[in-house]
Amino acid sequence: MTLNPKLTQLLNEQINNEMSSSYVYLAMAGWFERTPYTGFAKWMFAQSSEETTHALKFYQYLVDRDAKVELQPIAQPKMDYDSVVDAFEYSLKQEEKVTQQINDLYEVAEQVKDHASKNLLLWFLNEQMEEEKTVRDMLDRLKLAGNDTASLLVLDREAGNRPGAGGGPSTGGRP
Repeated sequence: MTLNPKLTQLLNEQINNEMSSSYVYLAMAGWFERTPYTGFAKWMFAQSSEETTHALKFYQYLVDRDAKVELQPIAQPKMDYDSVVDAFEYSLKQEEKVTQQINDLYEVAEQVKDHASKNLLLWFLNEQMEEEKTVRDMLDRLKLAGNDTASLLVLDREAGNRPGAGGGPSTGGRP
């Protein structure tokens, strides 16, 4: 079955959305690398890697459906944040934006009765629920910690130990 042209276009756009999201998280990792919070840097680096994996999943889906892959430019992400909370609030907005994009894609897949695409998109919708919850939970804990340095360092350590946060960026020579 040939992929619907409108759905093909939107799936290509979603590759860009996921790569843009990866770029946002990579920029956040870079910002955290300039702070004492190397655990948060690893967390954001892992998020970046995960978003790239999502983009590649859409890429492979288009290839498997014999559709044309059309990559688009990626905008420069925000590079600086006012605080740890500010970065995580931005992260939550980013995840909510991606969730809406996936919801919109699902609606189009339903309209064109492409059940294979709906199946792929259901996986992403479940993934997005998990992503939003993970960020929201950390954000809630960060807000509770406030400006308490000891609490922030505990959360930073936990973030660096989060599954998937290993193998992150260099810690700038820091232990």
